[in-house]
Amino acid sequence: MDEIIAREEDLRGYFESGCKPRERWGVGLEYERAGVFRDSGRVVPFEGPASVETILNTLARTGGWSPLMEGGRVIGLARGDTRITLEPGAQMELSGAVHRGLASMREELTAYLAAVEETSRPHGIAWLGIGLQPFTPLDEIGFIPKKRYAIMRDYLPRRGSLAHAMMKQTCGIQVNLDYASEVDAADKLRTAMGLSPLITALYANSPITEGRLNGFMSDRAWIWRDTDPDRCGLLPFVFKDGAGFADYLEYALDVPMFFVVRGEDWKPANGITFRKFIKKGFEGLRPSLTDWELHLSTLFPEVRLKQYIEIRGADSGEPASCLSLAALLKGILYDGASRRAAWELVRHLSFKERERLLEEVCRQGPAARVPAPPGTGHGDAPARGTVPARDLLIEIVRLARQGLNNQGCPEESDHLALLDRRLGGEGGCPAARLAADWEGPLGQNPVKLVEALSQAALEVA
Repeated sequence: MDEIIAREEDLRGYFESGCKPRERWGVGLEYERAGVFRDSGRVVPFEGPASVETILNTLARTGGWSPLMEGGRVIGLARGDTRITLEPGAQMELSGAVHRGLASMREELTAYLAAVEETSRPHGIAWLGIGLQPFTPLDEIGFIPKKRYAIMRDYLPRRGSLAHAMMKQTCGIQVNLDYASEVDAADKLRTAMGLSPLITALYANSPITEGRLNGFMSDRAWIWRDTDPDRCGLLPFVFKDGAGFADYLEYALDVPMFFVVRGEDWKPANGITFRKFIKKGFEGLRPSLTDWELHLSTLFPEVRLKQYIEIRGADSGEPASCLSLAALLKGILYDGASRRAAWELVRHLSFKERERLLEEVCRQGPAARVPAPPGTGHGDAPARGTVPARDLLIEIVRLARQGLNNQGCPEESDHLALLDRRLGGEGGCPAARLAADWEGPLGQNPVKLVEALSQAALEVA
């Protein structure tokens, strides 16, 4: 029977329950891609003869996947600990298992890509690792028939003007990591949140909207900035001395809820907070632990705390980007020395400077300027001026490589070679190259871009 939450104190130990000894730490991957037709670049609809639903049904029939149903429709698949889920605009997501090392993550990713490619190609469908659906206008992309998304579709536009673009057009990569204690979780949350704008810069990959350059390196990240200020963005309290589980709990209790679910019935929560739900109930219902965990899944900060930590700031990219991001974050956050050194690169920033940096990397990627860390001036004088984000990213990649070595898995640092090449090239992020190719050799031809990106989608480093 689901545990009833009778008072706020019943949730005090929730995040502590996620603590794991180091030998049980793992790495999880979530990878979203945009479906398009190869002959036009147009979005693939959820339903129809050549559709996402057709692909899911075929995988369920021939690939050993179990369908996840809602309202008589297949809206996802499961096989072992691996899930295939759909975002509101029918973007397809791999929700991977927890892996002890990146070799098994690579195997899972390779198998997933091959299965989806084999099923999609006969329908003329390609799946693009890109931060934003590049060609189809927003109003021509439908919502999939999922009750959760129907409620979000109605609620979020009241909070942000780009909410529907977030839901139907954006794609990201997320890496999930474990923690050992409250102190460890707080340190990882703070460091990851501090580095998040730089991660966004390094993985920026959404410069095209409706077939035109949109003026951003990461339009995906910019769209999230105007989705819902209650539940999105950077969280100021994680940077305060002594911050811990209680602070995140207080934040989560005061974010308005989307819905309350009982069986197949999804009730709009009309913006009540979880704190109010505990105190007064909702339509005669009392909150449960399942309600709380569902509510936590509707908070969208750049780094999210559950019973593990989710780092959410990267645009989607080619499969090799997934493994490079996992290696980067594992190398930094799972090694104490690398984590402390990485934090030192950004600890001096005020919260306003962090917010400004996130906005600037949306436009400029690694070329955005960052207030220089102390000690980079003359002698012991405080640093003055700014440095390119690229300079800090080069050091962050070095620290990640060192951290993987310290953890006894130097072979995983091979995945960081992609980032060395990226930072050594013009622009320092995928969006810079994509924009140049779009205006240059691709000749603003959607079919050529789809072919180029779908070829990259088959290459797993």
